[in-house]
Amino acid sequence: MGDSIVSIGIIGAGGMGGQHALNMYSSLAGARLVALSDKDADKMESIARLTGNPHRYKDPYALILDKCVDAVVIASPDNTHAEFVLSCLEEGKPVFCEKPLATNLQDGLRIIEKEVSLGRKLVSLGFNRRFDPWHCDVRKECQSGNLGKPLLWKGVHRNASAMYANSGAFILNNSAGHDVDSARWILDSEVQQVFVCGLKSRESLPMDAQDLLIINMGMENGTRAVAEVYVNASYGYEVSVEVVCQEGVVSTLAPEKIVVRNKSGRSVALSDDFRQYFSESYRMEMASWIESIRNEQQFLGSDAWDGYSAMVVTQGASISLASGKIVNLDARKKPLLYNRLGI
Repeated sequence: MGDSIVSIGIIGAGGMGGQHALNMYSSLAGARLVALSDKDADKMESIARLTGNPHRYKDPYALILDKCVDAVVIASPDNTHAEFVLSCLEEGKPVFCEKPLATNLQDGLRIIEKEVSLGRKLVSLGFNRRFDPWHCDVRKECQSGNLGKPLLWKGVHRNASAMYANSGAFILNNSAGHDVDSARWILDSEVQQVFVCGLKSRESLPMDAQDLLIINMGMENGTRAVAEVYVNASYGYEVSVEVVCQEGVVSTLAPEKIVVRNKSGRSVALSDDFRQYFSESYRMEMASWIESIRNEQQFLGSDAWDGYSAMVVTQGASISLASGKIVNLDARKKPLLYNRLGI
């Protein structure tokens, strides 16, 4: 497409969809927001007024079929992702899907098989830590060889309060995919086995709540990863990573941006909004996706295989959480379409 403008349609105008729409309208070159779809008409109208009044669709499939839409962003509820992605593939349109790729492995595999049959990669996944400057620097240092071989990835992923649900299985599929992808990406290895422990943080939560999860992953290359995912941390939103290597340790910095001294005290301010916390990486991720379409080049972020691989791990993690046992994951043969340097 060269220097042309990419016409984008967004399905889902709340949360991440609304953020992508605002970024596209205000700060992303090379793209034009031309269509929105959301079942909540008021939410859709509110975002439309702030983003140049793109065409509004009640039917998301009509947006996908619109010949004026070159590419589609999917930021709707998790259980709609697979069918929307498959519809985009039927139309041969590039699609950026927020995680997860699907809510079950069968649908995830359908997407892989459809994309492979087309013979070209059209699906990109919203694992945005691959565009966070701090996470990128950690990976770069691990790959440099200065610290010897990476041995152990340790991640923290905390929300101030649960956005949707407190069940362990839901949190694994909805949230922990980010941590799985980060571990795969930084350690450059697939996950071979997984073991999960879950805790209920408060008696006020439902009896079956497991809102603090410890995910222990054995990697195919002999390294290991441990993730804490806690959706009711109360104090704010925080994501961090540390990698222990043979000759040293590399980690992201603490999330505090400023220090306040007031009334004989010293404090720091933390956001409870993940969109603010990762605002820069969301813009960089979307800018990279747009440029990949314009220049007909490979997207630098996650692809459908990364989304499927994360699901294999989170589904196995759900089995481990329920059984209390280590779950060995079936070896996954990556189709040639997804071969590239590194995970």
